[in-house]
Amino acid sequence: MEVAKGNWVGYQTLFYNLKNGKYSHDINEVIDYSDLEIDLEGLAAYLDFGYSVFGHTPVKDVHYLLPNQVLNFQNDKLSVQETEDKTLNLLGKTTQEDDVLDKISSAINQWADGFNDDILIPTSGGFDSRLMNALLKDKRRIHAYTYGTSLNQDESRESVYAGLLSKRLGTQWKRIPLGKFNVYMDQWYDQFGPAVAASGTYHMEFYNKIKQLEGGNPMHLLSGIIGDAWAGAVKVPMIDSAASYRTLGYTHGMSADSKLAMNVNYIGIVEPIYDRQKDYLKSSEYRIITAMRTKMMMLQYLISVPAKLGYPGYSPFVDEDISISMLNLPADRRENRAWQRDFFKKQNLLFEEEKHKYTYQNTLNYYALLNESLEPLDTDVLKEVFNIEYLNWINSKIQHIGRKERLFQTLMHTPKVKGVLKLLGAKNDLLEAYFAYITIRPIETLLLRRNASIKKA
Repeated sequence: MEVAKGNWVGYQTLFYNLKNGKYSHDINEVIDYSDLEIDLEGLAAYLDFGYSVFGHTPVKDVHYLLPNQVLNFQNDKLSVQETEDKTLNLLGKTTQEDDVLDKISSAINQWADGFNDDILIPTSGGFDSRLMNALLKDKRRIHAYTYGTSLNQDESRESVYAGLLSKRLGTQWKRIPLGKFNVYMDQWYDQFGPAVAASGTYHMEFYNKIKQLEGGNPMHLLSGIIGDAWAGAVKVPMIDSAASYRTLGYTHGMSADSKLAMNVNYIGIVEPIYDRQKDYLKSSEYRIITAMRTKMMMLQYLISVPAKLGYPGYSPFVDEDISISMLNLPADRRENRAWQRDFFKKQNLLFEEEKHKYTYQNTLNYYALLNESLEPLDTDVLKEVFNIEYLNWINSKIQHIGRKERLFQTLMHTPKVKGVLKLLGAKNDLLEAYFAYITIRPIETLLLRRNASIKKA
């Protein structure tokens, strides 16, 4: 009997446990903490990516459905069946940008017509959230919120562009100050368990502050999640081996280092997936789809975090028809997102061709480290699976931010100076250690809950 199908792009992930037969969108509901073993390959992959990948998790027998997989239940056992990737049949059918824009507009406004509440749009000032604000017809319902990433958050490009957008569209807008989000790590684990590193806790601070400002005002969230991938901003290099397949979905350093942490090779869980897809991966569009399918485990927190706080979310870009219609636009119009640039120019919203004062600086994580003292990783618990030298290095870095380190961080967060330092071979060990910390912390919680469950039993 079929019990579930994998979503075409991996949205709203379904976890399942082959040992106890449980399945749920909440990984914590399928984990048996009193009978828990670590999947070393799944854990190593999780460390490198900062989230669970290739259908595995850090917990043995706990997996998740990949796109085009079907979960069956028969004779008191769960089994997984591979099915045809029908998305392939939709590629290569050239679309027109006016039709695509109409399709996105229709979907957004039809969704909005289904309720009377105000609409919350997290607005970075980038193209995706800009498009959501521009296409939603009833501007009176929009409550746009932004956070800045620079030390002076008012000067961030996100804040500057979002403010301009709101002024020209006549919408309600506020910037939310951030900087104390590491306190949400336990809450993060309660929602995502050991499936995703605690890399999105700043969104918990963001939406909690919005909720305080809005009081009891009910709102629905409109998100531009992964719109950039389909629009033309994402390019994925050729994938011609299982080793190169492993590069799909890397998170630009927001992860740990599996070689330093445990030195376990996980190519064995990659090869079967690559072998099934290697012919399709010759298509640049299919590589983009595969990259988003890989990263969706992590990216969907952009909708699930506010949903948990009472703001149910929607994005037109997780809809297969809309997404593929964008991918099928002529290559020259997708290049540098020309089709969207032209649309924004007609709407007097192409800020990139205007002169505005802002900074690209991103000091958010460093600022949070200065605001909060992190508890060191529990080496006694984690040494079961991790090299203790790596754990000690992480702890020493995050706990000792002296005057010399602060000066270095100031230089590393100065855009033009940062580029020069990188050319000279400088590495930001503090942030590298911090990203490793937030990746390993959920595994520490996993092991602590296992130990407590065994002790209780």
